[in-house]
Amino acid sequence: MSAAPEELTRQVKQLARDNRMDLVGIADPARYHAAPRMVRPQAHLPAARAVVAFAIRYPFAMFERAGKEPACSMMSLEVYQNKTIGRLLTRAAMRIARSLEDAGYEAKPMTVSGRWRVHPYKDIPSNWCADFSNRHAAVAAGLGELGLHSLIITPQFGMKQRFCSVITDAPLVADPMYTGPPLCDRCMACVRVCPVKAIDPEKPQTLTIGQRTFEVAAVDHWRCAWSEQTNMVAEEGPTYFGQQQSYPPPADGEITDEMLLQTFWRRCREVGLQAGMTHAMGACMRVCNPPHLRGTQRFPAEALGAAPY
Repeated sequence: MSAAPEELTRQVKQLARDNRMDLVGIADPARYHAAPRMVRPQAHLPAARAVVAFAIRYPFAMFERAGKEPACSMMSLEVYQNKTIGRLLTRAAMRIARSLEDAGYEAKPMTVSGRWRVHPYKDIPSNWCADFSNRHAAVAAGLGELGLHSLIITPQFGMKQRFCSVITDAPLVADPMYTGPPLCDRCMACVRVCPVKAIDPEKPQTLTIGQRTFEVAAVDHWRCAWSEQTNMVAEEGPTYFGQQQSYPPPADGEITDEMLLQTFWRRCREVGLQAGMTHAMGACMRVCNPPHLRGTQRFPAEALGAAPY
């Protein structure tokens, strides 16, 4: 794949599409100047010159019909979100990294989200933090922008996709950051539907990526973990697997390891074997649609068909 930067970039993007990725963009590591040192691309690859960010979309009906009558099931979503889509992303990351390595460059494939440092670590001040953020990489690569909930929204699929990244010292050509119509109009749907009250718009925060600064709500990741990582709120998914018991977090105040673990083990004792066979999907993901996609029954035709089947 040895070629001029423009041609090398084209080849990398085509390889992503050939591996069924629906979105792909290139970020300049300089756009991470405001990020904590340990989660910048250069922390993972000191000579980093580019970040390849890519995504695969969720099948629309699988996402939209999750939990709905009469099937009342989220099993398809659970398997494809946690297993199949993750495997497709990591396979694409490995193939992109190997192709760049074969061309004489260094490349590090990053992991799909799902691994965190639960507590602040060294100079990383936040909790529940990954070693590298694929959603921030996607924003830096021009694939979308952050919504009020601090998650990425894309113009093609809203929130109905999952991301991964490859960091490389190859001289790839960076894409411009997204500057189109706002993808979040502060409709507050994510705030209203969150059963654990994890999103607090009364505590705005700013996050800078490249030359853009986003204002987002404070997100209590311990509250989010209470449902999404430990499946303790029945309405977010476990009820569709047969778990009728729900274990909501305290209405106010800080959540600690001990509180979460005590409730988690109580759930395991009371729910039994079914406790290990459930899944939760954040309500914010279900209700968040950018203004131009609201009321539609499918993705825009021009967004489909980029990746072979």
